[in-house]
Amino acid sequence: MRRVAGVLIAALLMLPGLIEAQAPTGQPSLSTEVILRPGDALLITVWPNTDLGGQFPIEETGMVYLPYLGSVRAAGVPIQDLRDRLREGYATAVQNPVVTVTPLFQVSILGEVRVPGNYTASPTNNFFDVLGMAGGFTAASDLEKVRLVRAGQVVELDALRAIETGSGLEGLTLNSGDQLIVPARGGINWRTVLTVFQSLLTLGLLAERLVRN
Repeated sequence: MRRVAGVLIAALLMLPGLIEAQAPTGQPSLSTEVILRPGDALLITVWPNTDLGGQFPIEETGMVYLPYLGSVRAAGVPIQDLRDRLREGYATAVQNPVVTVTPLFQVSILGEVRVPGNYTASPTNNFFDVLGMAGGFTAASDLEKVRLVRAGQVVELDALRAIETGSGLEGLTLNSGDQLIVPARGGINWRTVLTVFQSLLTLGLLAERLVRN
């Protein structure tokens, strides 16, 4: 049994390193091209014919239904391509129109912020704009390990450094479906801990069998 205890103690001493190894390394590059999804919307203004403007939702089919233009595919289309198509379409209805097209999409901010939830953002809203919508950080926030989750990729953001230096995240462009996760200081990845302890248990049982043999 002493051997088993020794094995378990050695494994426990390795636990911090195992947990640290699970932390994200590097920062994969994320596309800054805005692509909309069903549930997002378009805010359109057309001057001088203001009747053509308004806020229009993107349906489950991926189509948006607009005055004069009818149905237009919006989901999955790069926003610049969509802008060009709409401006060309409105130019056939209005002479020398001034057309603006602003995408509105949902992002979520979770964890240690004052009001976690889903918020409507646009490409003009940066990281700190969305943080302000959620009421800002709480006293327990780990500002150095904020995570941005986008399309299966995870990037760790150092908000503390950005605040201290006054630069670094103001140029971060958000996209439809982005998740910002603010962990608590000293937080533990319990899934990793559970996996480690399951491994320890298996290792202990194996060691005990070896001792008996």
